[in-house]
Amino acid sequence: MRTVLFPLHVRLNARMTEFAGFEMPVSYSGIIAEHLAVRAAAGLFDLSHMGEFELRGPHALDLLERALTNSAARLAEGQAQYTLMCQEDGGVIDDLIVYKLESERYMLCVNAANLAADRERLAELNRSGADFRDVSEETALVAVQGPRAPAILQTLTSVPLASVKRYRVATGLVAGVRCLIARTGYTGEDGFELFAAASSAAALFEALLEAGRDQGLLPCGLGARDTLRMEAGLPLYGHELDRETTPLEAGLGAFVKFGRDFAGCKALASEQASGLRKHLIGLRTSDGRSIARQGYQLLRDGARIGVVTSGSFAPSFNRPLAMAYVTDKDISAGAVVDVVIRNRTVPAEVVSLPFYRRPNR
Repeated sequence: MRTVLFPLHVRLNARMTEFAGFEMPVSYSGIIAEHLAVRAAAGLFDLSHMGEFELRGPHALDLLERALTNSAARLAEGQAQYTLMCQEDGGVIDDLIVYKLESERYMLCVNAANLAADRERLAELNRSGADFRDVSEETALVAVQGPRAPAILQTLTSVPLASVKRYRVATGLVAGVRCLIARTGYTGEDGFELFAAASSAAALFEALLEAGRDQGLLPCGLGARDTLRMEAGLPLYGHELDRETTPLEAGLGAFVKFGRDFAGCKALASEQASGLRKHLIGLRTSDGRSIARQGYQLLRDGARIGVVTSGSFAPSFNRPLAMAYVTDKDISAGAVVDVVIRNRTVPAEVVSLPFYRRPNR
């Protein structure tokens, strides 16, 4: 599959790759250059492969409260919330963002690879008859991220962006295109995600490119998006999250609101009481060169204690970094473990997550 912006990516000489069934840009000018542009200035991403669902009516909130770990009942109009959808055993089906657009109208932004599974799960739990629509094909999503993102976007809209706080949304025209403007992102930087009609996506993307041209904005692919989110310690489904992993094990307990009867609540409450099977850590290989990649085993005193979930060169630190799950409860920041890389062991220091925190600019 291809997003509506595919012809534009080809024109911009993007290097393409397959991701979640879509042919997507992995990079344009290079992953490191794009990563550093987002940290220092701004980057523009096509996220139109993501899925969007709309829930409406008096039973919409009931479905969200039954399906999701966080409590959408806490949302005010114009507010967004990170949350997760779990199996009854607590395993994660998906992580997503819920936007409350009106009193009885919500939008969910879900991972492309899990769109069908999410739709099926919500249908299964929709006992009270909430009005559900999958609007993924008619919706495009682009994100402008980085410290200069608000100033660049402000040149194209009359919406006062300073009043749109983190995890808040507004509706308005951006370069003449009707958008839902959300102050959310997946890079560890400030920025906005813009939901628009698919037919308007190309005009919106090109207007943002032109507005940011003199401000250091670069079009960015999935490669930079991955290194940015990893530095910020943000989980990626299929890496840190899957059906064999719970939100508590992933360090996402803040997004699990107990005292409600949501799917997986009993299993998660039991896990909280009895203790975790594994927990997520950060890793920094001691030689500063070796990359601990997904699937590499971790050893301590020769015994297997865990596995790497994400690992790559981290441009902000000019060295490799990784995230991993370990079963050893005594492993914490400062400990040293061994990573098995091509049949040799490389020492790595355990460090706290996230690796990167956005400066208070």
